[in-house]
Amino acid sequence: IRNVEANPNTRVMAVNGTRSFFVALNNNKPPFDDVRVRQAANHALNRQLIIDKLLAGRAVALNGVMSPAAFGFNRNLPAYQYDVKQAKALLAAAGHPNGIDVTLDTDGPQKDTAEAIGSLLTQAGIRTKVVVGDGSQVRAKWANNGKREGDMWISSWGNGSLDPTDIFEPTLMTGGRGNSAGYANPAVDKLLAEGGRETDNAKRAALYQQAQTIINKDAPWIFLWLPQDLYGVSARLTGWAPSAAGWLNLRDACVK
Repeated sequence: IRNVEANPNTRVMAVNGTRSFFVALNNNKPPFDDVRVRQAANHALNRQLIIDKLLAGRAVALNGVMSPAAFGFNRNLPAYQYDVKQAKALLAAAGHPNGIDVTLDTDGPQKDTAEAIGSLLTQAGIRTKVVVGDGSQVRAKWANNGKREGDMWISSWGNGSLDPTDIFEPTLMTGGRGNSAGYANPAVDKLLAEGGRETDNAKRAALYQQAQTIINKDAPWIFLWLPQDLYGVSARLTGWAPSAAGWLNLRDACVK
């Protein structure tokens, strides 16, 4: 980025990407079968610190599953503020006054991020051991039809259409193919099913906003961030800007 910006013939252009990052928490076994422990994990993480230090500030923190550019995005979701005292209080209320010991699965490319997450969680009493594995093995371990024996997994899901059906249903509907957390809530399932059938855009957006409110409170994941997509662009190029959907639309592009 620095090299491209320092060159008078090039510039960096950025737009929020389409891939939401999160830490899937195993909702099907202790300790993360207790919503208070899941909420504690969210309060234990200083997301902005990691965004600033590891992602060069090139990401937006999320309080749910969807991109701020997505249809039906709920802009009023409460944020889990970084609060170690609150995290420890929630752990104590859940029967863990001395904290918990858990593992965080990751593949090689996410190792540094996972270690930063693990360090912050540990400071709040969620003592985290980072386990690095081959990507295919980690995905198989956390597959919806697998045994799902781990505690946490740093993962992501893309949504090039920016429509809720492409990210919400696979990751958070009961039995969804990407529901690595094993999350299940009949109220959310009902809202997502209704949203998939509704043809009135205003009513449809309201259904997804309600679902996001429930998800935010249930905290099936540690909500992380949406990284920016970065482009190195020639100063000779006009008529083009990066798209939030990730498409390279060159219809109006012109090279001087």
